[in-house]
Amino acid sequence: MKDNIKAAPITNLGSSKKLDRLMISESAPFHIREAFKTIRTNLLFTLATKESKTFAVASAMPNEGKSTTAANLSVVLAQTGAQVLLMDCDFRKPSVHRLFRLSADKGLTSILCGIDKIEEALNENVVPNLDIITAGPMSPNPSELLGSSRMAELLSIVQKAYDYVVIDASPINIVSDAVIIAKQTAGVVLVTRQGQSRHDQLQKAIESCKFAEVDILGIVLNESKGANSHYYGYRYNQQEKDK
Repeated sequence: MKDNIKAAPITNLGSSKKLDRLMISESAPFHIREAFKTIRTNLLFTLATKESKTFAVASAMPNEGKSTTAANLSVVLAQTGAQVLLMDCDFRKPSVHRLFRLSADKGLTSILCGIDKIEEALNENVVPNLDIITAGPMSPNPSELLGSSRMAELLSIVQKAYDYVVIDASPINIVSDAVIIAKQTAGVVLVTRQGQSRHDQLQKAIESCKFAEVDILGIVLNESKGANSHYYGYRYNQQEKDK
C-alpha cells in the first residue's frame, strides 16, 4: 500500500483460505486461471492508453458474474506486483464481502457518510497486494452517494495511492448507479453470461454507456460452453481498437 493510507487489520469471518470461493484459487482449473491472465493482459494494454487506471466492472442484468469477475481481475492484477484496490460500489446487492469473507460493518457507505475514515474501513492485504473496501452498511440513497463530491474526493485519493482501482458496479439496466460511477473512471468492462444474457439487454447497456460517454474497455463472456468445461473469454471494444 502507498502514500498515507494506513489500514486497520482485516476481519476474516470464515476460512483462512480467502480465495477458496474464487474461481482462480490454486484449486481452480488451469484453463480458467489462464483465461483471467489473458483478460488481464488485454485490459492492461487498453488501460495503457488511459490517463486513469481506475475501471468499473458491470453487467447488463443481475446474475451474470460481474462481481466474481471483478474479484478475480483484482487478484490477477495484484499477482503482477501492482498495488490494487477493489471497491464494492454495488450498494443494492453487495457481494464482495461474501466472496472474500469480510465484515461489511464498515465500508464505502460509512466512509461517504462520514462515519468512518478510509483507513478504518480498509481491509489491507486480503491477498498479497490487494486491499478491499466493502460496500458497507446498506444505504437508502445509493445513486446520490456515488455521485457525491465525497465519492469524487475518495476516488482522487485512492487513485494516487494505488496502481489500479477496480470497482464492482451495479447492473447497468437496473439502476443508474453503474453509469454514475463509471463516468468517473477510465471506463467499464461489461460481463455477460452465455445462456442467460440476452442480446437486446446487452445492446441496451452498451447504448446507455455510449449515451453517458462511458468508454467500454471490453466485454467478458463467461460460462461459454467449450468442448470440456467452462471458460472465460475477452473481446476488445471495437471502437477502442479503431481509435
